[in-house]
Parts: sequence; structure tokens; C-alpha cells
Amino acid sequence: MLTLLTDEQQMLKEVAGEIAGSAGLANPSDLTSRNWAATWQSLAQSGLLALRTRDEDGSPVGSGVEVAVVAEAMGAGLVPVPYLGSAILATELLCLAGADDDAARLAEGTARAGVLLNRDLSGLARFPADGMVYGWDVDGAEEALALTDSPEGPRVVRVSLADGFVPAVSADLTRRLLRSDGPIDPARLTTVGRPLTPEDLLRWEALALAAVCADVVGVMRSALAKAIAYAKERVQYGVLIGSFQAIQHMCAEAYVAAEAAASATSYAAWAVDALDPADALLAGWTAKAQCAAVARDVTETVMQVFGGIGQTYEHIAHVHTRRALMDSLVFGDENALLLRIADVRLTGE
Repeated sequence: MLTLLTDEQQMLKEVAGEIAGSAGLANPSDLTSRNWAATWQSLAQSGLLALRTRDEDGSPVGSGVEVAVVAEAMGAGLVPVPYLGSAILATELLCLAGADDDAARLAEGTARAGVLLNRDLSGLARFPADGMVYGWDVDGAEEALALTDSPEGPRVVRVSLADGFVPAVSADLTRRLLRSDGPIDPARLTTVGRPLTPEDLLRWEALALAAVCADVVGVMRSALAKAIAYAKERVQYGVLIGSFQAIQHMCAEAYVAAEAAASATSYAAWAVDALDPADALLAGWTAKAQCAAVARDVTETVMQVFGGIGQTYEHIAHVHTRRALMDSLVFGDENALLLRIADVRLTGE
């Protein structure tokens, strides 16, 4: 499949890149010294928070491809705002449930919401749940969304994050992770909108996978670009380190791995709207397995190219690796997803 962006999508890519570039992290200290509320407002004013709201015909304003374009830009800039959690995953759930007014508030940037994931972060939390759940990418969010079973089918529920949750230790420094301090009391669940169909859930998961994959592709591409630029400037033993064959091979292998993941992600993003839900989900699993399998190697290669400075906390390289590691776990790593793919391929179910 040849991936070509339309003129409008190319413009979207440029706008997202400009916002992410101006708001992106230059070093870890930016996490606590920058005004991220202003970045959120820039995303809202440019319409990037509204991509998954519905138009008058009930169709998403932005396609899966357009979501992936913006998500990749956010990943490339390591932008520490809950774009995936609020603008994509929560908004899509609300729209699928017919809660368009709630989704509109998220799109306007006047409210934020996140999603609750199960204990191993492999999927959306579903109540009644026995153990703890995690709120992922919930910076500034007052509530998070999950599912509950009902006689009519799965229903979206909102859970307040004001109490019953504590900060969780996370490798990713750019996204807020909360952990429930025990099982969630059913009385805290508020049902939202109408029941979801099985197709709704498949389509939502396909979108979620494509968006997370796009984020990690942005992380890998950006990290590798920085390493290559450094290799063209750093002099050691009187010559540029980019002239060393070992460095060239490391960068070349990392580039091939990152671009293979990008290709699989492009297909998964296109499949969200173009294929039937089951095939779209299979494409998402395939892309996520590909991304998760290479994300750590690519970003750790970048740390090696930077040498000693790349191992320090003050350098940006480890922030790329940390975000890539968390992205690899969310909605399943390569081991879990390859098993799911094998089940589908071998059983036809």
C-alpha cells in the first residue's frame, strides 16, 4: 500500500508539527517549567482536539489517518499533554455512546477526561472489576471513562478521579498515570449515553491501537533524527563519529526498524475507517506488535549514539525511551498481540 497524504492532510501535518515543535521538550527540566495549559489551548483553537467529534451526518470529523498524523507529531515532540487520552480515546467513546455534548466540551478544551485501563494496561477497564485499575494519560482530567456490563450491552461509565486514586510510578515522564487504591465502588459509576455494539468496541480499539502506534512512531523517528544530527557534529579521535561504520550500522538498522513500524501504522490508521471492524482491529494488532517489538531497541540505540551524555538524566534521550516503553505496554505488547493474531489466523475467528 502506498501511503500518500492529501493536501488537507499535509496541511494538518504541518500545523500539528508546528504546535508540537514549539511545545516539545528540549530537555527534561521543561516538564516542570513550561506552560502546558497554553499548549492545550493551541490544540483546541486549531481544531486538533475535535478530530473524533461527529459532523451532521454522524461521521467523524477526522479520519484515523488524520488522528495518526497528529498523534505522531505529539510523540515526536514528546508533548506532555493528554492528547490521546482526552482528545482521541475519551472523545471517541463519548461519541460512540451518543454523548455528543460531553465530547464537545473535550473538543473545546474546557474539560478533559481520560480512560481507565485494566491491571496490565492491555485494554479498557470493564466493571465489575475485582482489582485495581489505572487512569492513563489523565493529566488535568477530572474523570475517566470505562465500560460496565448491562442487559442491553456494554455501557460507557465515567468515574471521578478526585478520590480513590493515587499517583502511580511510571516509566513515562510525559503522561500522568493514576492507580485506584482498591476496587471501584459501583456507586461511583455514572452511565453515559446509549449501549455500545460489539462493532463499536472493535472500531474503538482499532483507533486506540493506531493512535498509540503513531505516537511511538513519532517518538522513534524524532529520537533517531536527533541521534543522526549529533553523529554529524560530534568529533572523536579527530573525526566525526558518523564516519564510524559501527555508528552507521546502528543508525541504519534503527531506521529500518522504525520505518517498518511506521508503514504498519499507516495501514492500521487507514483501516480504522476503510475496513470492517474486525479487519481494522487485526491491522491495529499487527501494527502494535511491530511497534512494541522495536521501540525499545530503536530508542536505546539512540542513547548509545549519544554516548555518555545520552545516559544522563539531564539529556532528552531517556525521555524518548521512557515514552516508547509505556506506549509499548498500553493495549498490549508484542507477545500478547502476536498470540491474538495467531488465534485469528489459525482459527478464523
